[in-house]
Amino acid sequence: MKNIIKSLFFLFCLLNNFCLIGQYVIQGGERLEKEMSRNSWPRDTLEYARLCVHYRQLVRKDTLIPDEYETSEMILQIGRQISNYTNWIELHNDSIVAYELKNTDESVLAIVNRSVSRTYKSGDYQTILKNHPEGRTQVQSRVFFDRYLYEEDSPVFNWQLEKEESEWLGYKCRKATCTFRGRHYTAWYAPGISVSNGPWKFTGLPGLILRVSDARGDYVFDATALYRVTWERPIYIEKRPQEIKTTREKFLKAERAGMANPGFNIQASGKVKDVSDIRKKFPYNPMELE
Repeated sequence: MKNIIKSLFFLFCLLNNFCLIGQYVIQGGERLEKEMSRNSWPRDTLEYARLCVHYRQLVRKDTLIPDEYETSEMILQIGRQISNYTNWIELHNDSIVAYELKNTDESVLAIVNRSVSRTYKSGDYQTILKNHPEGRTQVQSRVFFDRYLYEEDSPVFNWQLEKEESEWLGYKCRKATCTFRGRHYTAWYAPGISVSNGPWKFTGLPGLILRVSDARGDYVFDATALYRVTWERPIYIEKRPQEIKTTREKFLKAERAGMANPGFNIQASGKVKDVSDIRKKFPYNPMELE
């Protein structure tokens, strides 16, 4: 469901034309009505969360506009062995859509259109699953209409523990720094929360990471809330149709190529024929420079 919603919204942004938008949504709705059941996309529940941490994620997409950031409200769901870092608004929206598809008689088109209005400014749509016992990290992401999935050995962060202390969300924090894949990071972790985890792919400190940013200020992650989970909150991964399984290196190459020539990549998807109004190049400032 999230993927259909993202596709529809992306067309909203690309076309920027009311008549064309309306035409596509109607056609998309007819396709959805024919192809979708009243159930959301299948998903695998892997575990149940014990601790949830909300983060405000800031990303400077264009280094030529240093004061402009994309803001995303993210959530880290931590289980006994698995954790999942994903967009909170998207996750919440998935639950609403799944309920409406199952328990109402509304058309799929109406449900999806309402969903688009809830999520069109949700920000980052990447999902990062850390499987701690297996030492593997799984990433689901997208380059325009193409959905990607890659796995890698869980990265090793060579943190340097420092003496400086601070406080965040009422927790005493200590400072740590490291260089990882081309960026230098400063993190603040809470030794009083004995969970070696954090936003994005970050891990490896003797306590939960509550704040982390790179030296350029391009990427900032600040915890805004955390709580123990006393009910069943599933950690799941969606079985996305037509997902491209690849490697991290090949995904970054595809992402870089997509930003450099968006018209070609979008037209190649077959979903948009006229790409004359699409920008010739999108700004590209990836988190991983290596």
